[in-house]
Amino acid sequence: MIRQDYIGRLIQQLGEALARIAKLSSSSQLAEAEAELRSAEEALGVPRGIERFDARSAALLLGGSDKVVLAALLLEQRARLADAQGNDAEGARHRARALALLDHARAQELAEQAVELRARLDSASRR
Repeated sequence: MIRQDYIGRLIQQLGEALARIAKLSSSSQLAEAEAELRSAEEALGVPRGIERFDARSAALLLGGSDKVVLAALLLEQRARLADAQGNDAEGARHRARALALLDHARAQELAEQAVELRARLDSASRR
């Protein structure tokens, strides 16, 4: 019960952070969006250097469940931010990483969001 409450609060907080990041990015406040993104990653407990791990190991570090989906959502925002900065290659790398993480997610409360995210990432990778 306590874990579900924790995950529920985390989902709510990160959902709010994702909305702020998207708003900042769309209004070209890229430095502020980057700072908000870093803060959200810290709140989720994404360790620095996690990008050096393979997706399976990264998912295990994150706990393998809804936190992995949240990390993939943050990567999607990081990809959008890279795109806004004109770095399409980095954006594509972040999207590929998000897809790889989703392959190892055992989503519970965020199962629907995981399916939607996968569809968006698949669509973006075909462009």
